[in-house]
Amino acid sequence: MISAQQDEYGWQSTIIDVGDYVVTFVRVEKPLGRTFVMRLKFDDYPEIAPELRFIDPVAVDDSLAEAEAGAVFYPIGPHIVDANQGRGPLPVPCIIGHRDYYAAGWHGGWSNPPTREHSPYQLVMNVRNAILNVWS
Repeated sequence: MISAQQDEYGWQSTIIDVGDYVVTFVRVEKPLGRTFVMRLKFDDYPEIAPELRFIDPVAVDDSLAEAEAGAVFYPIGPHIVDANQGRGPLPVPCIIGHRDYYAAGWHGGWSNPPTREHSPYQLVMNVRNAILNVWS
């Protein structure tokens, strides 16, 4: 659904099969603002939620799989837990549907199979909407 809806919602997606699992990259451009590329890693999915990281938006398709996440590439604003608040080396978006949201018992609700509200598509929609309407 992420790929099928990219024209409708204005994101660009790339899916890379890395062997045992897939990694999905979704590029969201904020009008008159920053561009974000989220990386969703589906290792051990659906047993656990996908890993969400933000990578350098200048990465191109042939270098996406090797692109490193970095705090500088994350959006800022409400519901982004800063790395300095004890959650690790990267910020954590407080949005349902990704691994860090459920880590350390912060939130519950993940199930296998995931419900619609916990689906990867819904995660992408929620992050996209936050980028366009709340985060910078």
